[in-house]
Amino acid sequence: MALIPKLVEFGERSRFENLPTEVIVESKRILLDSIGCALAGLTVDKGHKALKAARAMSGASESMVIGSGDKLSMGAAAFANGELINAIDFDLLTIPPGHVTPYVLPASLAMAEGQHRSGKDLIAAIAISHEVSTRFGLAMGYYRDVTPGQKLTLPSISGFSSTIFGGTLASSLLRGLDARQTGYAMGLAGHMAPAQSMSKWGRTVPGPDNKYLMSGWMAQAELTAVQLAEAGYSGDTEILEGEHGFWRFMGSTKWNPDALMDRLYDEWKFPAVTIYKPYPHCRNTHTILDCIFNLIEVHEITPEEIDRIVTYSDSHTAKLPLYSAKTIQTPSDAQMNTAYAVSMAIHGLRPGPEWHDDESLRSKKYLAFMEKVQIEPHPDFEQLLTKEPQSRIGKVEIFARGVTFVEERKYRKGSPATPETRMSDNDLADKFRHCASRVLSPERSDQVITAIMDLETIGDVAKLAILWQGDMHDESSRNTGRSRV
Repeated sequence: MALIPKLVEFGERSRFENLPTEVIVESKRILLDSIGCALAGLTVDKGHKALKAARAMSGASESMVIGSGDKLSMGAAAFANGELINAIDFDLLTIPPGHVTPYVLPASLAMAEGQHRSGKDLIAAIAISHEVSTRFGLAMGYYRDVTPGQKLTLPSISGFSSTIFGGTLASSLLRGLDARQTGYAMGLAGHMAPAQSMSKWGRTVPGPDNKYLMSGWMAQAELTAVQLAEAGYSGDTEILEGEHGFWRFMGSTKWNPDALMDRLYDEWKFPAVTIYKPYPHCRNTHTILDCIFNLIEVHEITPEEIDRIVTYSDSHTAKLPLYSAKTIQTPSDAQMNTAYAVSMAIHGLRPGPEWHDDESLRSKKYLAFMEKVQIEPHPDFEQLLTKEPQSRIGKVEIFARGVTFVEERKYRKGSPATPETRMSDNDLADKFRHCASRVLSPERSDQVITAIMDLETIGDVAKLAILWQGDMHDESSRNTGRSRV
């Protein structure tokens, strides 16, 4: 049997009743975090543009945009929600391959709402899409694959296009396609997947809004593949086979189908590698941000006292233009730029949409401080990563008061690597409340948190989608316009 039919069979067998407890719990945590990120994204420049585009492309009223009150076509709503979840780079990662949720969840949300599926069905869809995507990340080339004795660099081709298979599989099941149609949808999706463009993007300044992969387009492609298969289109169910399959025409450096299928029914891999973000910034800076926040709190260091800062972090991005530049021209720049994130931390801005408001992006004080930041690759990064795949060692040296304050950490907050770094349910709830604070009242935020954590009791996802619509819909609270660079 070819690989696509095997994945279809896995999806069909992975009903809620067959899911392990840890898979159910992590799926609900993923949903909570993602809705919060989308609500925050709704209040910044990228969110404004995404909503405007989605309204222009919409037809029938089928599914809701998170927080805005708009009910659009499935494709338009999925587009907007994908862009919102990823708008300020606050969304979780599943490693490998990295960003997964903004590419697979929006289509499932739109389909579950439009089809009036249950919370149990949505949990299963979240689990299936993340599990399949994680396995593709293990089977294909990963930008943190270490060659002994060599320093990591961002490869010439990298990205997250393989997530289209997990997203399409989940949406097909929610739509009620049969096994043959689902296989066709996945085959069609593979040929519709966007090119692997992350490596070019990481070397581009200023950073454009499409980022490393446009979330909204991926969601639309998944839904389109489902609709085409339902309409009678045939698809390439052997797209993963042989020397000229998906991996080859997407430019992957490797293809290991055994990793895709290994213990497929017996072991769920994604819960152990799902990482949540405490900061609205590329995950490559998070270890050094942990160090900075701790140093300035313990030693009561003020921005005015600091002469310079040296950071040591991920080798493959430390010197990339998008990460190492000392100017901010676009919102995407701010989400990747190491010196900008350091300035936000030093000046004590609460991590959240505040980092990406217009007043922050244009602040002469914050931008001037970036000149004090020196960015270096950590010399032990590859060695430790080889031994401990969850490690992301980072180090910070703050020169102030004639003294050098130093801190080094091996793991980042939000990582499941240790009980101390894992983000608890309470941590996620606090993050959600802050992300939602410009769109939802505190009472509504708590209602959404409770509903998502009890998702299996929801009979119709459409009712849940209404709950997370903003109850603070005046322009002053929702559409601030504060993040245009």
